[in-house]
Amino acid sequence: MSLLQAILIGCVAALTQLEGGWLGECKLREPIVTGFLVGLILGDVKQGLMIGATLQLMWMGATGIGPTAQLDIGTGGTIGTAVALLTGTGAESAILFGVPVAVIMQFLNTLLLSAYSGAMLVADRKIDELNFKSVNAVHYLCGFGTFLLYFGLTFIVMYFGNNMIEGIVNGLPAWMNAGLTGVAAILPCLGFALLLNIIMEKNLVPYFILGFIPAAYVGFDLTMVAIAAIAVAVAWIIFMLRQNEGTRAAAAASSVEDEWED
Repeated sequence: MSLLQAILIGCVAALTQLEGGWLGECKLREPIVTGFLVGLILGDVKQGLMIGATLQLMWMGATGIGPTAQLDIGTGGTIGTAVALLTGTGAESAILFGVPVAVIMQFLNTLLLSAYSGAMLVADRKIDELNFKSVNAVHYLCGFGTFLLYFGLTFIVMYFGNNMIEGIVNGLPAWMNAGLTGVAAILPCLGFALLLNIIMEKNLVPYFILGFIPAAYVGFDLTMVAIAAIAVAVAWIIFMLRQNEGTRAAAAASSVEDEWED
C-alpha cells in the first residue's frame, strides 16, 4: 500500500466518525459506502462494493437503542474492506478483521466521549457567559481531535501493519478459511434476523415471503416448497383482507345501531 492510499483510507475512517456531528446523517459510515470509497482508493471498486454490501447485510440489524452502544461499523467496515482488497481475499477476511476492529473502536469511542466530558463543562460555562464563539471552538476542537485520532490509528494499521496483515491472512490454516467462509455466509442472515426482530409485524410476514421467494430462486426453477410458500402467503393476505372487511362491517353495523338508539 502506498503512502497516499494509507492517508486516504485513514481519512475515510476518520470522516465516518464525524457523521451526525459535522456531516449530518449522510450514511457515510455504512459499509457499502465505505466499501465503494476504499475500492476507489485501491483501484477495485467492484470488489469493494461487493465486500461492503456483505458487511452491510451483516451489520444492518446492529442498531444502538437507548444506552446500548452501537458497533463502530464505519471504522470496522473501512479497515475490513481494505484488508480484503489488499490480500486479494473475500468477505471472510473483511469479517475476520472488521468485526474485532468495530468492537475495539467502539470501546475507544466510549473512552473518547468520557474524556470530552471536561470540554463539555467548559462549553456549559461559556453558554452561561453567552460566549458562543468559545462554544463553537470547543465543538470544532473535539471534532478535530476525533478526526486526528481515528485517522492516525487507521493510517498506522494500514501503512505500517500491511505486511503483518498479509502474513496473518496467508498463514491461516485451510480449516479456518473454510470456517470463515461459512461465517461470511451466515452472518448476513443474522443481520437480517436482527433487523426483522425490530421492525417485523405479523401482518408483514406474507409480504416478506412473497419478496423472499423471487430473491431466493432467481435463476433457478421453483420447487414445491417455494410454490407452497407463495400459496400460504397469498392465502394469508386474503384472510387478512376479509378479516379487515368483517371488522369494518361490524363497526358500521354498530354505528347504525347507535344512530337508531339516538
